[in-house]
Amino acid sequence: MSKASRMINLLMHLQARNMIKAQELAEILETNQKTIYRDIETLRTAQIPIESKPGRYGGYYIPKNFYLKVPGLTSDEVGVLFFAGEILTKKNGFMLEKNFKSALSKIKNSLASEEIKIASGKVSSISYEIDSMKTKIWENAFYIVEKSISQKKSVKVKYYTLSRNEIKTRILDPYHLIYKSGAWYLVAYCHWRRDIKTFRVDRIQYIQETDMKFKFSKDFSLKEYLKNSWHITRGENFKVKVRFFPPAARYVKEMKWLPTQKITEENNGNIIFSAQISGLLEIKQWILSYGSQAEVLQPKSLRNEIISEIKSISKRYELGTTVGHKIPQ
Repeated sequence: MSKASRMINLLMHLQARNMIKAQELAEILETNQKTIYRDIETLRTAQIPIESKPGRYGGYYIPKNFYLKVPGLTSDEVGVLFFAGEILTKKNGFMLEKNFKSALSKIKNSLASEEIKIASGKVSSISYEIDSMKTKIWENAFYIVEKSISQKKSVKVKYYTLSRNEIKTRILDPYHLIYKSGAWYLVAYCHWRRDIKTFRVDRIQYIQETDMKFKFSKDFSLKEYLKNSWHITRGENFKVKVRFFPPAARYVKEMKWLPTQKITEENNGNIIFSAQISGLLEIKQWILSYGSQAEVLQPKSLRNEIISEIKSISKRYELGTTVGHKIPQ
């Protein structure tokens, strides 16, 4: 630890504790007591009021009326950081929870108790729930991917493909980790497919670091890669048009679903939703969730898929009644 870094950490610990002994500071900062004494004197010459109390229960302390404020942060900004802390450290499986808690703790240690009270008050008046970020992949694997991205090194994985119900070994050049729709995804160049693909992280059965260096494709842009995706999956591009009827029409038009979307209002309260879509599976599920309040106008292939799905649902219910399946009460 450099001298500057050590002294900043020393100051943080003094502010965080009512009283702390030089020996304890030396152990925390992995140095000796003589160095701690010198650092304290240096801080005192910089007008930091470090006081001392002799005796068994004594030690060094900083008066409560003195604190170093984090430069440039307003009480609203501190409140936002506390709010983010509530979201990301609320046992939802956030992979970097430990690092975030450590950073937040350092910020808190530099604030006056009154500022902490104000910021905490702002957080207590807002509630926010986020889907669990937990995946079946062990925590170490997440860091392997993160490390490989930063070092631009390929990884070897055994990946389970749900649609084909098979596990295949692949070499991937990891580009980007993204959390979306309740799961972690890895955007990577697949050596087997010879293309950039999206992999759901909790379907990785095994992962291993390699020494193979790679270069990012010059043409790759995550924004461009996902711009026409409904959530995360990609496929053939389509122009989709859907007519929505009230009350669904009112809900759909107040939301931003895609960057390419366009809403056209009709006189009877209906709307036409149109957008460029990459792949139809996810938007098909979205349309079906509105039942009779949505009608696909184009493409014809999607309209036919919806019709087929409705017939299958109807047949399923009719079959259940015909064969006398018991309906749970």
